[in-house]
Amino acid sequence: MRTALIIATLAVTFCGNASAATRLSVGTRVQPVDIVLSDFAFTPQNLRLHHGQVYQLRLMNRGSGAHNLAAPEFFAAAQINPGDGAAVSGGRIEVGKGETRTVTLTPVAAGRYGMTCTHFLHASFGMTGSITVD
Repeated sequence: MRTALIIATLAVTFCGNASAATRLSVGTRVQPVDIVLSDFAFTPQNLRLHHGQVYQLRLMNRGSGAHNLAAPEFFAAAQINPGDGAAVSGGRIEVGKGETRTVTLTPVAAGRYGMTCTHFLHASFGMTGSITVD
């Protein structure tokens, strides 16, 4: 009886994850969004997204050191693809020098959200922007 319960739980867990992945890849149009992180700017500086649309954010660090994109309120108000959840830690995505990070998500709440780089003095040098979800 206990073994049957464990097998049933595992089946539901794996089927649920497979179903989410299938829904994302079959019939869902994923909109790519490239964001370049440099010394000391985001390009584009202001993003406009639509709630309910699936996006693949590709953060490319072209700067001389590490950067991040911190937008805790935005990430809290978005549905992040389960496979990408670990990339968003504490409401930010870290991107090392020369690296690219990709996160697939769906904004679910309209609003205007701030984004910044939280590395020492980077925001003071202008590495800020906004994400507007309509």
